[in-house]
Amino acid sequence: MAPWIYNVDIHKVKWYSRNVNNHCHERRPTFFMALSALLLVLALSELLGASSSARPPGTGTDFRVALSVSPFAEIVLGTGMVYTDGKITAKSVDELQRLFAAHGATEVYARIATSRDKTAGFGDHSLNRGLMRARLAKSLGLPFNPELGLFKFYGDVRCQPSPDFSEYPELRVPGVWTSLTLEQMLPILRSYGALVAKTILDTGVKVNVWDLGNEVDFGVAGVSPAPLPEGCDDSLGPSWYQPPNRVDPEIGKRAVLELLKLPESERVAWLEAHVWPYEARILAAVAEGIRSVDPVAKFSTHVSGVLAVRPTEAVAFFAAMKKGGYLPDQLGFSFYPSSTAEPHDRLGAFKNTIKAVNDEFKRPAFIAEFAYPAAEKAASEGPFASWNHALEHYSLTPQGQADILRDLASWGVAHGVSGIRPWAPDTPVAAWDSFALFGSDGKLATARPGLSAIAEGARAPKP
Repeated sequence: MAPWIYNVDIHKVKWYSRNVNNHCHERRPTFFMALSALLLVLALSELLGASSSARPPGTGTDFRVALSVSPFAEIVLGTGMVYTDGKITAKSVDELQRLFAAHGATEVYARIATSRDKTAGFGDHSLNRGLMRARLAKSLGLPFNPELGLFKFYGDVRCQPSPDFSEYPELRVPGVWTSLTLEQMLPILRSYGALVAKTILDTGVKVNVWDLGNEVDFGVAGVSPAPLPEGCDDSLGPSWYQPPNRVDPEIGKRAVLELLKLPESERVAWLEAHVWPYEARILAAVAEGIRSVDPVAKFSTHVSGVLAVRPTEAVAFFAAMKKGGYLPDQLGFSFYPSSTAEPHDRLGAFKNTIKAVNDEFKRPAFIAEFAYPAAEKAASEGPFASWNHALEHYSLTPQGQADILRDLASWGVAHGVSGIRPWAPDTPVAAWDSFALFGSDGKLATARPGLSAIAEGARAPKP
């Protein structure tokens, strides 16, 4: 019998916390028709003044090279770190994103909590920081990709705390969030989506995709079973969880760890009955609010690395979202291939998941979080140091890191993947140093070959 241990994609920013729980793993036109179409596109691009910053030079695709400054960029730059690719030097967030654009970056990203001001913990997910990223994107002529987490500070596969709307006087919440019924929650969430979307769009930025939630395998916006031990306690205290009994009293009777131990069929059946239907309606409500101010809005939602290598469960999750009125335009996944040795062929399992969701929903997949170590020791310290399970053909070296990014982008362009977002590419600190796309030597962070690899792969699609 296979062990129940999965390597869950643990909170990527909780690097210096104590004892992070590690018991959870994770169709042909003629030549002349084609030529005419190409000439028309080129002519229209010139007439419309299309910016080359909208895609990697020479890709000829809409593949999202989602290289973006992370939530931690200011912190690292604040230590005196200087970034370079040998030609360009970056000493500020703006300069760093320009460096990324020189290597094919097509967008700027921000994870946004319901807190308006600086959030607790390592990394700022506040709305105000998100608006700074939006203005940065506008200044560089890049689209903006906001992720509305629907939590106060932070949440992921381990834990999904409630949103806190106390800083939004426009939103009237009639009690403690988890004491509300779903029907009470939905109009508030719809209004929140509209309010935040308007605030973001008022910066003048163009949003390419609105992400809703972060690793929402087991719920969202406080409608979730009990968290993994110590999940989110860095910002909310150890006893923060309160079950959403007026949504469904069964939810609070289960915990994430217990669910992960169940056979897949039992876990899916329980989530289909008690979590996913409510989650779909929550996400649909936020999407409705956003569409009220952005009628052509496109959406994505991503699940964790657990579902990334479980095709049946991934299909079941997005089928439940669709049944509940919310099927994202891009189906997102976190994927950290070195995080565990199981299943043996994690890359093959991930590709099977992408094929399964493509076939079932006719929607592209988006790799919302990705990292692969550039050294045998995945991190100098902390819980990610054990994420050093090399894939066959991809050594734990800077070249191996570049090779998997290039090959995954090349394969992805041809197989229904809309793009790749490297997680924290600019964070060469002890607990993430090997996963970053820069190697640091004191206060100098020098680009690894992986920095250009996604754009290189996107220019060379392979079956």
